[in-house]
Amino acid sequence: MRHAQSRAHLLRWIGRGALVSLAVLAALGVSPALPALAGSWSAPVQLPGSCGSSVAVNQAGAMAAGGTFTAADGTTHVQVCTSPDGKTWQAADLGRGGDEPRGGQHPVVALSPDGHAVAVWGSIVGCPAACDYIVQAAVRPPGGGWGAPVTLTTDLYFGGGGIVLGMDGVGNAIAAWVGNYANASHYAVLPAGGRWGPVQTLSNGNVQGAAHGLGLAVSPDGSVVVAFANKGDAIWAASGTVLGGLSAPVFVAAGDYRNTSAPKAAVDDAGQASLVWSLSGRTEAAARSPGGTWSAPAVLASQSSSSVATAIDGAGNAIAVFGSSYSWRLAGGGWGPASPLPAGSSGGLAAADPAGTFVYADSGGNAFTFAAGATSFGTGSGSRGSLADLKIVPGHAVMLAADAVSAETVN
Repeated sequence: MRHAQSRAHLLRWIGRGALVSLAVLAALGVSPALPALAGSWSAPVQLPGSCGSSVAVNQAGAMAAGGTFTAADGTTHVQVCTSPDGKTWQAADLGRGGDEPRGGQHPVVALSPDGHAVAVWGSIVGCPAACDYIVQAAVRPPGGGWGAPVTLTTDLYFGGGGIVLGMDGVGNAIAAWVGNYANASHYAVLPAGGRWGPVQTLSNGNVQGAAHGLGLAVSPDGSVVVAFANKGDAIWAASGTVLGGLSAPVFVAAGDYRNTSAPKAAVDDAGQASLVWSLSGRTEAAARSPGGTWSAPAVLASQSSSSVATAIDGAGNAIAVFGSSYSWRLAGGGWGPASPLPAGSSGGLAAADPAGTFVYADSGGNAFTFAAGATSFGTGSGSRGSLADLKIVPGHAVMLAADAVSAETVN
């Protein structure tokens, strides 16, 4: 109890004034020596099916996870697992699919505050006579069963591109993918409690170039950033809101035709955003102001990183994780110097909630919990196996590693 109270006190202290101090220190080029928050991750809970690709959690602690398995006839099927508390799980077979695109999560999942679960994936149909590459989605209402999959589009880029899915704080969802026709990318919106809207164009291959490596971020209030690389690996980003639509993509940084990692984005309710990516000879990051202007790219490291991640809290404090290093960008400042991750850690994912709790899990499933500006990540959860996904919402964080979930209560 004493530990929980001290941790809550630290976060309240940050929320009431420390973030202002962090911004001042950042402007002066001083690194604050904030401690890590001692994490308390639960023991891994093995999922009842092949749901080890993506995970989602809501404020009530309910969870959803998704993955694929090979059926008896040799075809690939989508499987989703749901739980009211992260402890007891049910698995459902959504049928054939999940075999496209070849990169990214299969399927991607999201979960609303009231328990609506959404899964989106790609499929090949009609082979061998005439193969079509399609995007499908299914919805599970609170306390109900999964509905029949619906087809969002028959224009999915075969082989790559990725499918991404995000949800705001009231349950409005947005999915994006790369199409095959005219090298364009697209998105569709599922309003909370409604039906999928029409497919809309995200980028135009004749203007921005052929898109690949989509990265999506959605804030609790519905702000959206979709980032992607084009054929020359230049970085572009589109912004808007889930229900209000997205603007035309804007140019963020030049490429060198040798992109090493897909761009990753994060955004908060004020519209502040962070973006990180890697080229053949450097790893870079950019930040967006509440007014929507992207900064010039900053070089975080003079070497490439096969895995990058970023997260941002409600005050605009952002972290970039790349290779075996990380860098802070505290609100009002610039990106700080690269610092080493905990010994043995590399790659992985990062997430943050609006109150300023950050979580990082390395590629081996070792998770750490800390506050904005921390220079020590503290003791991790211990390796839980190959990392697949990491999410946080107010009150709960969840890690998916080696087909099992570990959870943590956060203040």
